[in-house]
Amino acid sequence: MPRPILEIDHLTHAFFNGTGIHDICARIFPGEFILVAGPNGSGKTTLIKHLNALVRPTSGEIRLHGRSVTKDLIVTRKTIGMVFQDADTQIVADTVEDEVAFGLENLNTPRARILEKVDQTLAYMNLIHLKDRNPSTLSGGEKRRLAIAGILVMDPEIIVLDEPFANLDYPASRDLVEIICRLNREGQTIIMATHEVEEVITYASRMLIMDGQGRLVKDGPPRELLGNLEYFGIREPCFSRMGYSAPPWQT
Repeated sequence: MPRPILEIDHLTHAFFNGTGIHDICARIFPGEFILVAGPNGSGKTTLIKHLNALVRPTSGEIRLHGRSVTKDLIVTRKTIGMVFQDADTQIVADTVEDEVAFGLENLNTPRARILEKVDQTLAYMNLIHLKDRNPSTLSGGEKRRLAIAGILVMDPEIIVLDEPFANLDYPASRDLVEIICRLNREGQTIIMATHEVEEVITYASRMLIMDGQGRLVKDGPPRELLGNLEYFGIREPCFSRMGYSAPPWQT
């Protein structure tokens, strides 16, 4: 078995009102596609913000390749890219091209290499034709892909997405699913926090289920958890409600 990329060791974050996440333990391995699921308020976003030290725990630790994620924040945040639920909060530049170049420029990457990598990434994300556009003029789906492009250009080992389908219509959601699955097939480790599991559960290799008290209560293959999701406040996919334990095309 490969060594884990990330180790979550008895992670706890307690807010002043008593909410938070409590004593979470998990290991993340290379190439996994992990869904972090649970009802609203279960602590999904709080958990994933700890992964690259955007939030510090009350107790416990997260280790990246055996080293605390807080030891070197530059390395941690280059290795673990975070895509927020609201893409507008992540976009800072005046053009699509400059937005994708932003992280590389902060690392003092040579200009020729920046231009090369930006074009490659924009083409991969089907945004190359929009490179001179102001991000504010993009659709919701295009903004979400732009936010991913700004992470992908940094060559992360892990991409973390927080509710990536929020406020997207069906075609934009399907485009996003195709991109995320292609990245995973090519070896990218994906961690996605979502309560809308139907879009991606058939592609995920593993699911972590949080309960309403911020505890990790299930960790296993989605196939084994289907049929019991509504007990944890997660809407069952339609194929599960019809009596299938897995999508009919995968049985």
